[in-house]
Amino acid sequence: VTFADQSAYDAKIVGFDQDKDVAVLRIDAPKDKLRPIPIGVSADLLVGQKVYAIGNPFGLDHTLTTGVISGLRREISSAATGRPIQDVIQTDAAINPGNSGGPLLDSSGSLIGINTAIYSPSGASSGVGFSIPVDT
Repeated sequence: VTFADQSAYDAKIVGFDQDKDVAVLRIDAPKDKLRPIPIGVSADLLVGQKVYAIGNPFGLDHTLTTGVISGLRREISSAATGRPIQDVIQTDAAINPGNSGGPLLDSSGSLIGINTAIYSPSGASSGVGFSIPVDT
């Protein structure tokens, strides 16, 4: 795991759900380098609500995109297993390769989802993005 100041730490897998494309990692970094993100609630999200996606699309670090929730309770197929991932958040915020695992935030800066996929029938990086709800 590489921080904004370019310090890097080895990560250990604490747990994962391959079907949902989610993993929890642990790093042994000094406490002063760690800042927990406020955890929101995904159960009361609304279509049209403003959201922000943070990630490293195409290796471009420190990237923020914005959009709205464009759908709720969608179902997509896991890229890893092909099994369905149910109840995902659909957003028009750009979720591109490299955004996976990054946070989807509400307008207060609270975590409401973990970015996981883009659906693009054309194969281009345009389409709709999906996030695993934080309540999951």
